[in-house]
Amino acid sequence: MTKLCYILPEYNEKIADHFYHQYELLKELSDKLDIFLIIEKGSKKCGLAMSTTYVQRFKFLPLRFLESFLVVLWARILGYKNFYTHYCYIGGINAGIISRLFGGKSYYWHCEMIWEFKQSLFSKIGLNLCFKLSHFLVTGSKLLKKDYAKNYGLKLNNIKVIPNWVNLERFKNHESRIMNHRKRKTILFVHWLSKRKGAHLIVPIIRQLISKLRVTDYELQVTIIGNGPLKEKIQKEIKENRLEKFVKILGRVPNKDLTEYYAKADIFIMPSLQEGFPRVILEAMAVGIPYVASDVGAVREMSPDIAQDFIVKRGNINEFAKKIQTLILDKEIYEKFNKEELNKIKEYSLKNVVNKFSGLFV
Repeated sequence: MTKLCYILPEYNEKIADHFYHQYELLKELSDKLDIFLIIEKGSKKCGLAMSTTYVQRFKFLPLRFLESFLVVLWARILGYKNFYTHYCYIGGINAGIISRLFGGKSYYWHCEMIWEFKQSLFSKIGLNLCFKLSHFLVTGSKLLKKDYAKNYGLKLNNIKVIPNWVNLERFKNHESRIMNHRKRKTILFVHWLSKRKGAHLIVPIIRQLISKLRVTDYELQVTIIGNGPLKEKIQKEIKENRLEKFVKILGRVPNKDLTEYYAKADIFIMPSLQEGFPRVILEAMAVGIPYVASDVGAVREMSPDIAQDFIVKRGNINEFAKKIQTLILDKEIYEKFNKEELNKIKEYSLKNVVNKFSGLFV
């Protein structure tokens, strides 16, 4: 079996972000690859059965860096020549150094429009070192491949494209839906509550939507899932605009438990200002929830034909509300959207991407 040293930032079965999808990937890959797994942060009791699993012990940065270096070197001594790092600066730098000194290839995953926002000095240095030391950058789409090459001076041949994925088995009991005829329509937002993810636009969008709909005909329920720096600000805006009966913030929900919330929703919204290959869109597609999303990252590239009319210029509150209104009022469009996305999501199934991913190292 092909040997792969995989470096993961964190392992936590109750984690709320996209890392949970990595755990599902690793479980599938373990049947195809001999994996030496390095976890930078997490419990010593890891539920992932790899050939070798090492959870780092030190928190103090210099010791953490040295520990990572020695473990990556250990993996190389054991014959692991392929190194794949998922969003870990320390692991990515060390994998690049070891593979260049002692032979092998290092792959570094990154999938964000990071160049559009200010970075901390630590992040900027760490990311640039990972790009320079790694043999290959791996990102999620052809469009992002070109953007990384342009913004970081990377060679196109040194950038690989592997799309994100979703485990359809996890969503299979929720994937069939017809727009309900109830007066209540549930709108769902799942993401980190920050400006980058467009969380500051949620309340203005809902206010616009309410003004467009006849309140006597529809009862809106907006469910916000996630934590972040804007949580208190959004809660304050909800009270100031007397939207308590319309909008509820549930806070953090483990990713493994999200399916029930997607299943209860009628429409998904993603007003992000910055994305790469957003998992939340894949999750919504897996359940067949029509969505309105910002035109950022790979959203157009990953969406079915009908969704193109529901991808709007980022920050355009009025257009966002208008498109949500269309999905609420037009049953024919809603059901067509549902069918097309359930067909499109098959391209991004976990099984399909596992084959593409393992092909990186052949």
